[in-house]
Amino acid sequence: MRPRRLVWPAMAETEASDRAAIAAALFGGPAIFAPIRHHSPACAWALRAMIREYRPDIVLIEAPYDLAHHIPHLLDPEARFPLAVVALGETSDSDAPRPVTYLPFSDHAPETIAIREATALGAEIAFIDLNVNARHLPAGRPVPAQPEAPFDQADFVTATCRTLGLRDGLELWDHLFETRLGQHDWRDYFIDVYAYCAALRDTTPGETLQSDGTLAREAQMRAHLARHAGRRAVVVTGGFHTPALIEAEDGASDEPNPTKLPPSESYLIGYGEEALDALSGYGAGLRFPGWYAALWARAEKAGGVPDWSANALETLHEFARSESAAGHAIPLPNQVEALALAKGLANLRGRHAIMLRDLTEAMRSATIKGEAHADDRRSIALRNHLRGFRLGAAPRAAGLPPIVHDARARARKARIDLTDSLRRPRKLDFRRKPGHAETAQFFHQMQILDTGFAGLVSGPDPVGGARSGLIFEEWEVAWSPQVEGRLIAAAQFGATVPEAAATQLLARRTALIDAGRADDLPALLDLMIRAVAAGLAQRMTTLLDDLAEIIPKAADLDKLADFIARAGTAGQPGAPLSGPGIPDFAELTRMAYARFLYLCDDLPEAPTEALDTHITALGRVASCLANPDFPALDTQRFHQALRRVGDAPKTLPLLRGAVFALMVRAAILPETVLADALRGSLITVGAGPEDRAAVLDGLLRSAPMLLWQSRDVLIAAESALAALDDDAFLDQLPVLRRSLTQLNPHETNRLADEVAELFGVGAAGLTAPSRFSEAEAARALRADRALRAQLDADGLSDWVPA
Repeated sequence: MRPRRLVWPAMAETEASDRAAIAAALFGGPAIFAPIRHHSPACAWALRAMIREYRPDIVLIEAPYDLAHHIPHLLDPEARFPLAVVALGETSDSDAPRPVTYLPFSDHAPETIAIREATALGAEIAFIDLNVNARHLPAGRPVPAQPEAPFDQADFVTATCRTLGLRDGLELWDHLFETRLGQHDWRDYFIDVYAYCAALRDTTPGETLQSDGTLAREAQMRAHLARHAGRRAVVVTGGFHTPALIEAEDGASDEPNPTKLPPSESYLIGYGEEALDALSGYGAGLRFPGWYAALWARAEKAGGVPDWSANALETLHEFARSESAAGHAIPLPNQVEALALAKGLANLRGRHAIMLRDLTEAMRSATIKGEAHADDRRSIALRNHLRGFRLGAAPRAAGLPPIVHDARARARKARIDLTDSLRRPRKLDFRRKPGHAETAQFFHQMQILDTGFAGLVSGPDPVGGARSGLIFEEWEVAWSPQVEGRLIAAAQFGATVPEAAATQLLARRTALIDAGRADDLPALLDLMIRAVAAGLAQRMTTLLDDLAEIIPKAADLDKLADFIARAGTAGQPGAPLSGPGIPDFAELTRMAYARFLYLCDDLPEAPTEALDTHITALGRVASCLANPDFPALDTQRFHQALRRVGDAPKTLPLLRGAVFALMVRAAILPETVLADALRGSLITVGAGPEDRAAVLDGLLRSAPMLLWQSRDVLIAAESALAALDDDAFLDQLPVLRRSLTQLNPHETNRLADEVAELFGVGAAGLTAPSRFSEAEAARALRADRALRAQLDADGLSDWVPA
């Protein structure tokens, strides 16, 4: 029978009968229960005492059943904690990323201690949680195998923190349980943990337990317990699950046989303290594992309760040393003050132990000048220090896919530190040093596989066609468990990093075909450039064949312009792309250019809604041709194409204005021709405001600088506007304002200077702020027009100046 809940936090005053009922439920049968919190040193300490005293025949542990074959490797003398089993889930879509789940083991995790102690006793060990393949795991992000969100989010936690004056669930857990590290009364400890976790469960909605998979997991745990009914056992699970498992002890389980599910693909890898931290994306277990690992080590050394003051002092000194090494020394008086404050805060909160919250608040108060907040540099550094950076290492016998070994070997060759997860800068002179070029290609390959290993901070951007003149690449790199996990997920694509990266690029090509984008030139060029940057050009000959076939048939003028600009940039002398098998980007550019010129003859028939992008395409190609470093193209053919478009009777005024402006810029059309076209458009009789402004709009979109570089063009625009009567000008004004918003602030100032000079006034006079809004000015102008019309009708027009 399930015991009555304790009234928390008045645990000490709880009736003895209530504690006796909980004790009977937990410890009264052949199977006794250890409700724990994952990665809790205090729970691990109590569990070790429990197993040594009870001496079970079998230890049942909350972990996916299909991962139990990794247990011998967790005991291997070569194993260096933290470790994790990374398991790949199944997906119905063969092209989709496989879900990834992690089951971490720290040196002080209760599960790790349970495995060690059971082995020392010669007891059997069994994992009893739901198989990985039976879980509904999201693709695209790793998830924990043992989530513990209620420890921080339950209503009970919030209410109890408010009652005790504590900040959050982490401090509450520390206050009630981690302060008992090193104590040997495991029965009282687990009774209290059970009461706490039962209260958590009572305030968690049932629909949450259903939707997050908790009930399905507990059903499988109960099935395993039923299989071992009657045996002398210790059951090690998260305390949140213990009440549901105790209830099952009163009757037989009707759950299906848990062994029928197929096992998942899984590997044991070195894990890291950074990955263990809840704030770094891991949702199960205590945060700041570096802090708790140090506590566990000091308790082990003491053989019991650690010296809390010595632990706080050593932590402060270690942090001060790391800050000093980073150039941010902490004076010794500040360290002394921080320790005194930490002791005072612990006493004030009614605990003998200096815990995490006491230390962090004391350090911030003693070392940060001015207002301290969570995102200042020192607070972030302290959190990182307490979180830790250590990386574990799996024993060689555990085995990993070849791609992980290959990546590690390449990382070591590139002199990457594989012992911690700190992100470090790396500057590569990839143009002049072959070794740096090889390293850069490795980094690009790891980016293609989306491992999170390397991030480009600065350098050429061949995909975007930018910064091609830079001679260095600057990266930030860090090895981490997530890197290995993603490499394992990518193992299906190849046994080496280059092989997998090339296969991934070809898979993206197939995805384009499946999405109906087989002839998407910009997307295909992206893949080709990424392949070359990663040193994979020789593996992508099929993609090069596709480009050669698609370009002559391309029908999208705008995509051709994009292809010409980026492929031409990649083919420039001194471009950052190089290596064996590199495609002839200059020849691809010439092929795309020929097709672009052919399609230009269709521009006079283009619909109005397509003109914006077509004008941009023409301007982009014109800019390429004006670049002396661009691959040699027949500029005269482009000029001839522009002339045909500009002279075609069906060419719309917007396009004609853009084309004439480009021709003036290329010195193949007199400025007076553009000026006449602009003047004629603005004073067209019977045309609406949009049509009158069309040529000006086209000019502004392709070559706005002509308004301040060509006095003929500027005078034509001014004289045409001056020739409009008041009504026509006021009708035209909103459209003109909208057209001129295409100018950036610098261009606006240049035009203002030219207009001011044209009228013989100071430029400052044109930019003086107005006291009136645009709407107010419009109302005033309308009123002025109405008054003048009335005066004229009454024969009084000479009363006001013209």
